[in-house]
Amino acid sequence: MSVTKDDVRRISRLAKINAEDAKMDALCGDLNGILAFVEQLNSVDCSGVEDFSAAAVGLPERADVAAAGDRAVMDNAPQKECNMFVVPKVIG
Repeated sequence: MSVTKDDVRRISRLAKINAEDAKMDALCGDLNGILAFVEQLNSVDCSGVEDFSAAAVGLPERADVAAAGDRAVMDNAPQKECNMFVVPKVIG
Protein backbone atom coordinates (compact mmCIF):
# COMPACT_ATOMS: atom_id res chain seq x y z
CA MET A 1 0.00 0.00 0.00
CA SER A 2 1.34 3.40 -0.93
CA VAL A 3 0.19 6.76 0.42
CA THR A 4 -0.26 9.57 -2.10
CA LYS A 5 -0.36 13.33 -1.58
CA ASP A 6 -4.16 13.22 -1.85
CA ASP A 7 -4.23 10.60 0.92
CA VAL A 8 -2.06 12.82 3.13
CA ARG A 9 -4.34 15.81 2.49
CA ARG A 10 -7.40 13.74 3.42
CA ILE A 11 -5.73 12.31 6.54
CA SER A 12 -4.58 15.76 7.66
CA ARG A 13 -8.08 17.16 7.12
CA LEU A 14 -9.63 14.31 9.13
CA ALA A 15 -7.04 14.77 11.89
CA LYS A 16 -7.63 18.54 11.79
CA ILE A 17 -3.94 19.33 11.31
CA ASN A 18 -2.53 21.82 8.85
CA ALA A 19 -0.29 19.95 6.41
CA GLU A 20 1.52 22.44 4.24
CA ASP A 21 1.96 21.59 0.55
CA ALA A 22 5.71 22.05 0.91
CA LYS A 23 5.84 19.17 3.40
CA MET A 24 3.65 16.74 1.44
CA ASP A 25 6.56 14.76 0.00
CA ALA A 26 8.13 14.34 3.44
CA LEU A 27 4.81 13.31 5.00
CA CYS A 28 4.18 10.79 2.19
CA GLY A 29 7.62 9.29 2.79
CA ASP A 30 7.06 9.10 6.55
CA LEU A 31 3.65 7.45 6.23
CA ASN A 32 4.90 5.01 3.59
CA GLY A 33 7.78 4.10 5.92
CA ILE A 34 5.35 3.43 8.76
CA LEU A 35 3.16 1.26 6.54
CA ALA A 36 6.19 -0.66 5.29
CA PHE A 37 7.18 -1.38 8.89
CA VAL A 38 3.64 -2.61 9.69
CA GLU A 39 3.77 -4.90 6.64
CA GLN A 40 7.12 -6.20 7.89
CA LEU A 41 5.57 -6.93 11.29
CA ASN A 42 2.69 -8.78 9.60
CA SER A 43 5.18 -11.12 7.94
CA VAL A 44 6.60 -12.31 11.31
CA ASP A 45 5.74 -15.95 12.05
CA CYS A 46 3.84 -15.96 15.35
CA SER A 47 2.79 -19.60 15.30
CA GLY A 48 3.51 -21.24 18.61
CA VAL A 49 3.35 -17.95 20.48
CA GLU A 50 0.72 -18.00 23.21
CA ASP A 51 -1.80 -15.17 23.19
CA PHE A 52 -1.60 -12.91 26.22
CA SER A 53 -3.91 -10.19 27.42
CA ALA A 54 -3.28 -8.07 30.49
CA ALA A 55 -7.05 -7.59 30.79
CA ALA A 56 -7.54 -11.33 31.28
CA VAL A 57 -5.17 -11.40 34.25
CA GLY A 58 -7.22 -8.90 36.22
CA LEU A 59 -6.16 -6.42 38.81
CA PRO A 60 -6.25 -6.80 42.58
CA GLU A 61 -9.14 -4.97 44.18
CA ARG A 62 -9.34 -3.33 47.56
CA ALA A 63 -12.23 -2.16 49.67
CA ASP A 64 -13.39 1.39 49.01
CA VAL A 65 -13.16 2.81 52.51
CA ALA A 66 -12.13 6.21 53.83
CA ALA A 67 -8.66 6.27 55.32
CA ALA A 68 -7.23 8.48 58.03
CA GLY A 69 -5.15 10.38 55.45
CA ASP A 70 -8.30 11.64 53.74
CA ARG A 71 -9.03 13.96 56.67
CA ALA A 72 -5.67 15.72 56.28
CA VAL A 73 -6.69 16.90 52.84
CA MET A 74 -9.73 18.71 54.22
CA ASP A 75 -7.72 20.11 57.14
CA ASN A 76 -5.28 21.71 54.69
CA ALA A 77 -7.95 23.18 52.39
CA PRO A 78 -7.78 26.99 52.15
CA GLN A 79 -11.60 27.22 52.26
CA LYS A 80 -14.12 24.57 53.23
CA GLU A 81 -17.78 24.42 54.09
CA CYS A 82 -19.84 21.41 55.23
CA ASN A 83 -16.83 19.13 54.70
CA MET A 84 -16.53 20.25 51.05
CA PHE A 85 -13.97 22.37 49.20
CA VAL A 86 -14.99 25.95 48.41
CA VAL A 87 -13.67 27.16 45.04
CA PRO A 88 -14.20 30.43 43.19
CA LYS A 89 -16.85 30.60 40.51
CA VAL A 90 -15.24 30.32 37.07
CA ILE A 91 -18.27 30.76 34.80
CA GLY A 92 -19.71 34.25 34.59
